[in-house]
Amino acid sequence: MRYLHTFRTVCEAGSLRAAAGVLHRTEQAVSYQLRKLEEALGMPVFHRGSGRLTPNAAGERLLAFCREMDRDWEALHEQLRDAGADESPLRISAVSGFGRYQLLPLFREGPLADIPIRMRYPIAEDVVRHVESGAADIGFVHRMNAHDRLRHTPVGAEEIVLIAAADSQAMLSCEAASLQQAHFVTYDESDYVFATWFTQVLGAPLSRLSTIAHFEELEEVLDWVATGRGVSIVPAACMVDHEAQGALMALRKPEAPCRNTIYAVQDPARSHPAVERTLQAVRQHARF
Repeated sequence: MRYLHTFRTVCEAGSLRAAAGVLHRTEQAVSYQLRKLEEALGMPVFHRGSGRLTPNAAGERLLAFCREMDRDWEALHEQLRDAGADESPLRISAVSGFGRYQLLPLFREGPLADIPIRMRYPIAEDVVRHVESGAADIGFVHRMNAHDRLRHTPVGAEEIVLIAAADSQAMLSCEAASLQQAHFVTYDESDYVFATWFTQVLGAPLSRLSTIAHFEELEEVLDWVATGRGVSIVPAACMVDHEAQGALMALRKPEAPCRNTIYAVQDPARSHPAVERTLQAVRQHARF
């Protein structure tokens, strides 16, 4: 492409010296690029032998192509600008565990990377409020919330696991007797997550839950647990990197896995053109 640009500049400037001034290059550099262009084409594109460089028949056709290409590019650029101006971002509210670790990667480097977004990670009640008020085009929550107007649609599932420091010496297991002695790190909305895990894995909640720390976000929980200062129960997707780095381990009970349904929250009266595509990608990724 840069050789074609140099070629057109030489044709319009009429000489190597004049073209070199326009391109802010030496005459030798301009001459080299013309030679490489002719080598790539396998034919000369200039009449040579006079002081002024003029295109031959092949050069005339190539110059016309360059000018047509410029017009096509300008038209395409204008169309892209118009398309970008018309495309409003998809506004998403999602609970943190699912939103940060399963949903966001779909937009960051996954199948939805071309969709502009505005994403927030509030608690489940606020997700519903954002969709209800029109502040979000779609929401994702980890539990069903009865609502007279909004639609809750199951679109996926997440695994919930008990986590501890990878180098912990404590004899921890997915049994009530062991967990009665553990110190738990909790977080906003952990009540529901813990209750779901206890019900599915143990069959009942613990009679006593010792809490050593509480945080708003899962990142702080993971870091705290990784230091060996407690255990927690979290969506498995959020601790993958820590597990790969050898900082955390997940404890599972093979005969009693814990899975929680993820719901998409929508207002049937409102729509965004990217919503259906987003839901399709979520269903494929979460394998509901």
